[in-house]
Amino acid sequence: MYIFSSKMAGYAIRLVLPYFLVRLLTVAEFGAYRQFFLLEMYIGTLFQLGLNQALYYFIPRDIRNSGAYFLNTVLLNSLVFTVAFAVIGLAVSPLAKALNMEILKDAFWILAANVVILMLVVACDCYLTARERVRAAAAFEIVGQLLLSVASVVAAVMTHDLNTILAWLVVARAIQLVAMFVFIHWRMDGFRAERYFFGIREQVRYGIVLGAGGTLLTMLMKLNEFFVNRYYGAEGFAIYSAGCTDLPFVRMFTQSVAVVTLGQFAILEKNNDWEGMRRLWRQVLTSSYATAVPFIIVLVVFAKPIIIFMFTDKYAEAITIFQIATVQKLALVFNATLILRAINRNDLSIWTNVISLVVAPFMFYGGMKAGGMIGIIIAQSVLLVGSRWAGVYVMNRAIPSPMPYFAAWGEIWQFYRTSFRKGRGWMQSAAHRSGLGR
Repeated sequence: MYIFSSKMAGYAIRLVLPYFLVRLLTVAEFGAYRQFFLLEMYIGTLFQLGLNQALYYFIPRDIRNSGAYFLNTVLLNSLVFTVAFAVIGLAVSPLAKALNMEILKDAFWILAANVVILMLVVACDCYLTARERVRAAAAFEIVGQLLLSVASVVAAVMTHDLNTILAWLVVARAIQLVAMFVFIHWRMDGFRAERYFFGIREQVRYGIVLGAGGTLLTMLMKLNEFFVNRYYGAEGFAIYSAGCTDLPFVRMFTQSVAVVTLGQFAILEKNNDWEGMRRLWRQVLTSSYATAVPFIIVLVVFAKPIIIFMFTDKYAEAITIFQIATVQKLALVFNATLILRAINRNDLSIWTNVISLVVAPFMFYGGMKAGGMIGIIIAQSVLLVGSRWAGVYVMNRAIPSPMPYFAAWGEIWQFYRTSFRKGRGWMQSAAHRSGLGR
């Protein structure tokens, strides 16, 4: 709940920025702004090699050398992304033209600095949560997003210049990174270990397999946006990306659950406790269904006022896209990687995503011909939900104790009752402590 609450608070702060930008920039400029962050996510995921997420596997198994694993991750990330952007820089102009994204050429060095710093921030966050310093990770999430949003809004109001806005954002993110390094070094002795520069090959090997699965999944999730960019340009992408705006209550909840349970699944698998894994899986599934379904219904019903409030009536065409993209969030319920990572079978995730990626362009093209951008988002939703469901099916074929696909209604209602009871208890306890303080 600390992680989930911090992510929601951080996103709420970050959500202020597009609200200002759509009122300060033209539709084409706002489309270029969204293109920048699409490239950030795609390039970051494509070259990350799974090194950050691999910390969840190695640190719990060798806590005394956690500093060595963290240092390996920092150095490898820095090296890999420096080389990656050096290579991209050699062909930046033809790449920008092929993708129909001039922002790649116009803000290349800003993008490079932003991605490198972001990957190191993520490494720090993974290290903190792997070391169970959840409150610190939550605090850096909130303060970091506040700093980024304030810097960007100030730059937007003062200059109305997209490159200046992006540059200020990079400076703010660099300040966040320095603060995280200082905390990890001075408050946690986070770089301390019994020995250094060992296990690099194992980290890279595990990370590549894990990272390949994450890379393919991101490609699958974002390929539709590149498709829209290619055929509709910056203005069309501005509308489509507004419709694809992620109000990430469901995603952040499932990510927070994943962060907490990844280590638990790994320990249960190590002890060969499949009954315990089944119980934990049902808890994850029940909480995910109980959280996702009501939120999806609310967003679909209130899609029009949400889009108009956030983006003005110039983006009204995004309403239907937003509704379909919201239903797509059901895919987040099916998270087979929790168990596949515990049994070190990330290869199954890779093959599932490879097959989906092969099919994707044909589905997107057919959807575009049938219904334009609406057809593309429908094809994307069918593809993503289907691939995640297939991931659970493949997982069940690989383990001795198959896991369920659906949560029982009784378990969902029990989740609501338990959450309400605990929430009321926390509020009463807080009120009691406040009374004692007075």
